[in-house]
Amino acid sequence: MPGASKRTEAEIEQRQQAARKHGTYAFRERGESALNPPQRSRLQELKDQVREREGVVDLLQERAASAVMMVELITSYVAEEHEAGKPLSRIKTLRFLPAFMNTAQRALKDLIGLMPEDNDTLDAVKVLEDLKGNGKDSRTD
Repeated sequence: MPGASKRTEAEIEQRQQAARKHGTYAFRERGESALNPPQRSRLQELKDQVREREGVVDLLQERAASAVMMVELITSYVAEEHEAGKPLSRIKTLRFLPAFMNTAQRALKDLIGLMPEDNDTLDAVKVLEDLKGNGKDSRTD
């Protein structure tokens, strides 16, 4: 890639160590044992939450809302910077926007699959009419 500088071995190692320090690789490689006590507690909360459908829906709602919020924040920031005269090519945050948009779209698609459809809700009047209708039919036979 023209203009791109190559990272040194030391820079690559530093980035890898930073990721390990924050727990992403450690958790992937060693699981729960790599977590500190507050992280283990949070993991247990998440396990408890996803045991039931309602908890899964709640978690998906949180993730979808967070992803959409990130898209809005990035979009707003980019618009402000551009309006202030900064060229789009120099607004580094803009590069992340497609990733967050994709994440938001996937989160919303996952969530909509779990939401009740309009025809899944009960209409009390319709139920009573159906019951009344069924009662009349059974008495007239």
